[in-house]
Formats: sequence, structure tokens, C-alpha cells
Amino acid sequence: MIPISEILLPGQINLSLAAHDQAGGVDEVLSKLNGDPRVQDWNALMRSVTERNAPALSCNSCGICIAHGRTNAVSSLVMAAGRSAKGLVSPEVRDKVRLVFVAGIPSAFDSEYLRLVGAIARLCRDKSLLDKLLTVQDPGDFIKLLSVGEAKL
Repeated sequence: MIPISEILLPGQINLSLAAHDQAGGVDEVLSKLNGDPRVQDWNALMRSVTERNAPALSCNSCGICIAHGRTNAVSSLVMAAGRSAKGLVSPEVRDKVRLVFVAGIPSAFDSEYLRLVGAIARLCRDKSLLDKLLTVQDPGDFIKLLSVGEAKL
């Protein structure tokens, strides 16, 4: 089991997304993975993520989007995250999307990705933790919040 803290790095978190809609938010967060040494083919990763419908869910009156692509363009599981203060319009949920997660998954990591997505969804159902994720100002602290919550699951 790979912990969130080894997949999500501080430089891949944008706590001030400028996008106005979910698709723009996914693109903005995805761009944080460009240049990551675990990404062997940026264009292939970008295509694999943008070709899929990025699912959104509603947790505690807050939309959460978890976009992903399964591709051999990455050497290991990679992830980026973003937060929107005003929220992003989504065609899938009534609540505005405030948190966006984007992952690139090598084919061999399917079960690890499912565990990770499940963990993020469960963590965001915790209103206290979600409120902290929506207000924390430091990317490192954002990761710590997720990591501490993940350890309790």
C-alpha cells in the first residue's frame, strides 16, 4: 500500500485554482504533473485523463472531482490536487466542486488506485477534515491532513 504522502507532492498542489468549471479545474490541476520525473510521456498522460469523464461527487455540500487516466505513460502512481475558493461548476453535482484530484495510474496499479480513490472519498465525508482541507494554506499541511486521515482509515 502506497501512502498518499508518497504519491501527492507539495509542488503538485494548487490551493488557488483560477478555473471556473470542472473541466478547466481538471486541466489546471493536471498541468501540475507536467515535468514530474514519474511522467514518461506528458502528452499520453494528458490524453488519458482528458478522454475520460472525470467523476464528481458531493460530500458535505461540497463537490469533489477525482479525474484519472490509466496509462503506461507514468512509471508509478502520480497525483496532483487543487482547491477552488469559489467552486467550479460541474455537470454532475449540484454543489460547486471545491477540491479536484487528478491521478495517472500505470496499468499494474489498478487496485492501488481504487484504494486511493476510496480513501479520498471517505476522508472528504469527514466534515471536520473536509473543512480543514478547504482552509489550509500550505500544500505540505494539505498532504499532512490527508495522511493523518488516511492512517485512521
